[in-house]
Amino acid sequence: MGRIIVTVALVVVFAVLVALNIGFTTSVNLFGNRLDNVPVVSVAALSFAVGVICSLFIYIGRSLHHRQKRGLADRDRDLAEREKTLAHRQAGAKRAPKSPPAPDAPRESGGREVVDEPDNPAGGGRKVLAKILDFFRSPS
Repeated sequence: MGRIIVTVALVVVFAVLVALNIGFTTSVNLFGNRLDNVPVVSVAALSFAVGVICSLFIYIGRSLHHRQKRGLADRDRDLAEREKTLAHRQAGAKRAPKSPPAPDAPRESGGREVVDEPDNPAGGGRKVLAKILDFFRSPS
């Protein structure tokens, strides 16, 4: 309610100033061109409109700047969070005991066990490697 009263009072004051100054004229120098007998009210209204337009451009520029700044801050926060997660994973990986995989099938020679890998394109490369090692270990 208080806002409405203040707005109405300002409009009344503005209307009184316009009514009292409507008959007065002035000379205006606009970029080297001299304009004579220009009403004071029109000069005031034009000045007000130019000020509103300039402040609008400043507001838009600041708004875009703050939006960009907020986006960069969000990116930095996401990056810090990713780094923290990665450091946590690496610390967990260092703390975890590294045990060899459990063998599936025992090897016939040497008492060592070899796991056959069905997904290996070499078709059981560990068995081949075990045979090569046995060949070099055996006395010739």
